[in-house]
Amino acid sequence: MAVSVRFLSLLLGLLALLVGAGCGSTPAAIPSAASSVLQGRDQPSGKLLYVREGNLWIWQDGESRPLTSGGTWRQPALSPSGLEIAYVQRQQNFADLFAMASDGSSSRRLTSGQAQALGDNDWTMRPAWSPDGVQIAYTSDANSPFPVAWLMNKDGSAKRQIMIPAMGLDWADAMSWEPGGKRLAVTAMGRDASQIYILDIARGFAERLTNHPAGAFDPAWSPDGSAIAYVGRDSNRGELRLERPDGSGDTRSDKLAYVRSPAWSPDGATLAVLSAQSGSFDIWIASVRTDGEAIELGEPRQLTRDGGIDAASGLSWGP
Repeated sequence: MAVSVRFLSLLLGLLALLVGAGCGSTPAAIPSAASSVLQGRDQPSGKLLYVREGNLWIWQDGESRPLTSGGTWRQPALSPSGLEIAYVQRQQNFADLFAMASDGSSSRRLTSGQAQALGDNDWTMRPAWSPDGVQIAYTSDANSPFPVAWLMNKDGSAKRQIMIPAMGLDWADAMSWEPGGKRLAVTAMGRDASQIYILDIARGFAERLTNHPAGAFDPAWSPDGSAIAYVGRDSNRGELRLERPDGSGDTRSDKLAYVRSPAWSPDGATLAVLSAQSGSFDIWIASVRTDGEAIELGEPRQLTRDGGIDAASGLSWGP
């Protein structure tokens, strides 16, 4: 879509919000009580997918290894089975979604954002697999001035816009499915700072969940559906927050600074986040309990010392 003055204004506002959250210049190191990398039996199960220097990396069994090269890879998302990866390939003037096997083979294009006219190029980003692995939610400006929420089948067919003008929202970013597959927790904004909204796909209705003065973003719905983790900003740094989908049970952790991209372990017992607690973005984890009246978070522990992880590309945790 053609770039408008209002688009540029909104883009600059969103960038300012995210830079304040820690995805811009690296913040100064903050003293940490949990500075050691996990060892042996403390290592969580499954695999974590993230981005460094424009390439996909996998953490598994205590080790990190690169999966791709070329420097154009962004925002990976593991399928619920862990056998496939959806990801963004970002070029200078457009971005497209692809999917491939989790070993890096069998890549396939899902969208085609490049047009003959530069102003008609599309930015397609933020893939999120449905719980059954059949569909992918994503954001695109293919039919709007700003990126909004869309849905398609995993093979790229049956694309449809699910964030409609009647919702009063202009922009969508990171999103996460509820386990039942009927709703999405979406980072969205109109004229104010971004907040987390619950989008009912069938009804075409969005209900606001959060109300943070400086914004909220990066939602992650727990595997059992009982809680939504996200990053909330009431001041100049983002903190890990958790709430019930009905808005109750608000829990916060001030143990980590400059937090981005919470991701649940497949069993729902652990949360991973990216934090620049030590001066550059690394993966930290904390135990979490959601089965009682209150949501309880354990002490955060550092998982990697890779440094330079791309906070805007987020984390994905699969089996």
